[in-house]
Amino acid sequence: MASPKSQSAFSLVELIIVIVIIGILATGIATFLTRPVQGFIDLSRRATLVYSAESALRRMQRDIRRALPNSIRVTGGGTALEIINTVEGARYRSAPPPGNPARRLQFTVADTDFDVLGNLNSVGATGLRVAVYNIGNTTLAGVPIAGENAYAGPNISGENVVTPAGTTVTITDAPVTPNEDHININGGFNFRFGLSDSHRVYLVDSGISYICNGGQLTRYSNYNFSNVTQPVPPAGAGLVTALMTDNIGNCVFTYTTGTSERSALVTLDLTVTDATTGESVRLLHQVHVDNMP
Repeated sequence: MASPKSQSAFSLVELIIVIVIIGILATGIATFLTRPVQGFIDLSRRATLVYSAESALRRMQRDIRRALPNSIRVTGGGTALEIINTVEGARYRSAPPPGNPARRLQFTVADTDFDVLGNLNSVGATGLRVAVYNIGNTTLAGVPIAGENAYAGPNISGENVVTPAGTTVTITDAPVTPNEDHININGGFNFRFGLSDSHRVYLVDSGISYICNGGQLTRYSNYNFSNVTQPVPPAGAGLVTALMTDNIGNCVFTYTTGTSERSALVTLDLTVTDATTGESVRLLHQVHVDNMP
């Protein structure tokens, strides 16, 4: 009779030893993987914070570079920045065109009918205002000076650098001179531009403000910019409000005016803070501004 086959198996001691070894290996692997995984999570969180703030800063940069020269102003302890948005610009005709001497811009009379050199993209557009030679002068207290600053009204002589709100600006192809467009200003105002030595004319539409408040950066647009004191926040029937980014821990805007040796400089300093971890990321962005009126 054949003898029974012997059977082999793990003993309890061997099983415990295997479990302990596997536990040690698993702990080592987990420790090895934890830091890279945590680093990836931290990097993703910081990237999200930076991206949200950076996209807002880039939008601000585009608006600042489209601003009417000398229209940038900062208030609210550096938490509010306002500009006047430029749609496009051209050079006004200062010398009479051939065969039509009335189609030049004159500054000694209330001239509301003149040509610009070249062709504008805003032919037929509505809701525009015309600005000429905005030098942006203010008093020592920072109050815009009438007749010299687009945020103020006309001076006692009726001169201003921008057409009053309520005027109708009509842009058409110049009927006489080729490759020129014609600007007509109509609104019943006794208005005339002050002096200019730059031959530049700008088409503007509305004010744009960026305001930090309550941990949010908000953009306001499509409002009347004729306010001697910067409105915080702006108001108006057609006001458009857009949240640019939240999680703002700190916000400081500064504006350094230009000189004959350098351009003006806008500094945008944003600190974004993660609400869960409290971690903060600071972004500093500077924009050079050409303020030749």
